[in-house]
Amino acid sequence: MKKNILEKREKIVILFAGTHLAYSPTILQLYDALSLNNDVTIFAHIIPEFISQKPTGVNVIYYEEPVWKKPSLLKKIEYFFLRRFHATAKKMEAAGLKLKLDYHKFLRVKNLLNNGGYDRIIAVDLENLFYCSLMNRRADFVSLELKIGETFLPFINISLINCVITQTEERFSYLFKAANLKTFFVQNAPSFKVITVPQNKSGLLYGGTAWNPFGFYHCLEYLKKYTDLSLTIQGAIPNEDKNKVIEQYSSLLSEKLLVINDEYFNNEEVVNYFSHFKIGICFYNFEVEWIRHFNYQSAPSGKIFKYLAAGVPVLAIDIVGFKFIEEFNCGVLIKTLDVEAIRKGVEKILVNYQLYEANTKAAAMYFSFDKAIQPYLDYVDRSA
Repeated sequence: MKKNILEKREKIVILFAGTHLAYSPTILQLYDALSLNNDVTIFAHIIPEFISQKPTGVNVIYYEEPVWKKPSLLKKIEYFFLRRFHATAKKMEAAGLKLKLDYHKFLRVKNLLNNGGYDRIIAVDLENLFYCSLMNRRADFVSLELKIGETFLPFINISLINCVITQTEERFSYLFKAANLKTFFVQNAPSFKVITVPQNKSGLLYGGTAWNPFGFYHCLEYLKKYTDLSLTIQGAIPNEDKNKVIEQYSSLLSEKLLVINDEYFNNEEVVNYFSHFKIGICFYNFEVEWIRHFNYQSAPSGKIFKYLAAGVPVLAIDIVGFKFIEEFNCGVLIKTLDVEAIRKGVEKILVNYQLYEANTKAAAMYFSFDKAIQPYLDYVDRSA
């Protein structure tokens, strides 16, 4: 419901973290929901690999991450004086941040907030929350990703947090222990809509970034041995990985066992696209050290919820954050990513396909974004 014309529309800024705004359904849907009653801007940085994948119809202020070379003598002198005499810079270094990159990111955020006249700040992930804390600015906090080496959590002034949006109680406890903060639990899921599921579904689907940390090459090894189902990549594939596929897995491309589709779809389009596939894959490769982190153990990937909304059963790695797949019986969890484990998971789904497919709807409805986010929207309206 839109506000009465006499009611104040808040001016809101969302400080986004990372370079993948186009693949962050939580933030894009939050933007859409807030924009009904407020004037919303997203502040996000972007890198050349994702430059063509900008969401449309969204008010975004973009900035490119600088490419840092060896500091000049002038820069070295600047950093010396910052370390010695600048209180904010000293706090940033004490918190484990690097001045040559992070101080300039902080200055961008500071300039935006000082000149934007925003009524409400939404800080996405800990780094942006830390920047707000350094400026003594209140913020709503959205926790999407946790990264190794985020040592600045103890330096954040928790009393400046208005409220928290996160996925699970485990994630909240990891961040804030037993702190008394107003909290809203929202999964990285689309808003549920009834769609017509195609009868002639075919193939496996790999949504999101195609690279080793997400088990991409385990999938390719599977395709080399089992050729009854093709695999379609829908999402971003880094240039390094794209070149490796061409060099080492060209036969999969030529035989159309592997199809790469890097076209960008919005939330509604991607669900309709996903609905044409039989099984959606969501893997984490715990052979990669930084993937063995609480972030990936505790918070379900957003692409799983898109699969479910599309009526596509899920094949995923067995972690705490994916246990709901077994609870709703809408897919299969496997312990390892070796070829035979993947094969057993695929076969288990195919043998009982109609059961798993039917259960995707109940799961998608339960986690629907519009229902989960409504208490937060009511909170924003009340506190405006």
